[in-house]
Amino acid sequence: MRSITKLVLNGTFMGLLATTQVAAQDYPSLSLRMAHPLPETWPAVSWDKWWAEEVERRSGGKIDIEIFWSGQLGGLTEIKSLVGDGAVELGVFAQAVHAEELPMMAASAGLLNRVSADPQTANTLAGEMYAQEMVKAETDKAGIVPIKWTVPSTYTLLCNKPVNEMADLEGLRVRAVGGAYVPIWMEEYGMVPTRVQAPELREGLERGTIDCNFGPIEWATFSELEEVAPYWSDINTGAFTTFQLIVSKESWDSWPQEVRDLMTEVAREAMEKDQAELAEVEQKAIEEFQAAGGEIVNLSDMDAFVARSPDMIEIWRERTLAGGVSEEDLAPIIELQRKAESSFGN
Repeated sequence: MRSITKLVLNGTFMGLLATTQVAAQDYPSLSLRMAHPLPETWPAVSWDKWWAEEVERRSGGKIDIEIFWSGQLGGLTEIKSLVGDGAVELGVFAQAVHAEELPMMAASAGLLNRVSADPQTANTLAGEMYAQEMVKAETDKAGIVPIKWTVPSTYTLLCNKPVNEMADLEGLRVRAVGGAYVPIWMEEYGMVPTRVQAPELREGLERGTIDCNFGPIEWATFSELEEVAPYWSDINTGAFTTFQLIVSKESWDSWPQEVRDLMTEVAREAMEKDQAELAEVEQKAIEEFQAAGGEIVNLSDMDAFVARSPDMIEIWRERTLAGGVSEEDLAPIIELQRKAESSFGN
């Protein structure tokens, strides 16, 4: 009996091995480049690296992806064009930086404050938004295909002075992203929106260009921002997708389906792993922040702050309609945003 069992198991193993080998041999040999604007040590980019390595491993080494970190092939504002024009096959960019060019896609990024209360809601919203025909038409026109996105912990304010009450926000120069929309929200409270890209946060705070960072807590401990901005406000401005992995549509359309399926499958797994670890990453960052002398500041008049918050979805809707998009086309996207907004519960 044991010999029969051994024979069956050996046969099953050899069959699986043969299937795996055949699958790997079915992939074409591809040598691809990924333009990345961030350093390899930046929080969460390890999952971009994991994705590239895993695609190579599962393809049996047929698909080789070389990552060029820290803007070696192009900066944060250049990568979209590099990928869209087909100069580079893969790239990571921040869609919020291109809010005017990609208004539909960018609406799931840090454009609209207080829509998704937590990373899980923001991650779901991004996936649902990218699947909408209006968004697909926009990315097709730009020559890009989004296949993976990063959602960090919620965006808060890290400042060089404590924000004890809403009035303390008046006059603070705060890092702003997302074109025209984030400034609208900030200006409602008297903040002064200031354009500073993520890799320039520390320098901006040191030089006094900004008083506060607008971003997740894990960015603070990575850059040791507590040394120049030791006050972390408990104001939850929402969670967003920050950086997106995009593929040149020209390349994507030229690859066989098995390559596209592999990249999509591995991207989905990478995002699931990233989200599964995020709560622990956030808690560790908070502990490190406090251990380094950082202070958590609770807003005393949070109810008044929430009541004053503008309806960013409605503002985005009105501007998008004014730009020529029909109510009918926009309705499914607004529905998704309102569903996500309910996560705040107020």
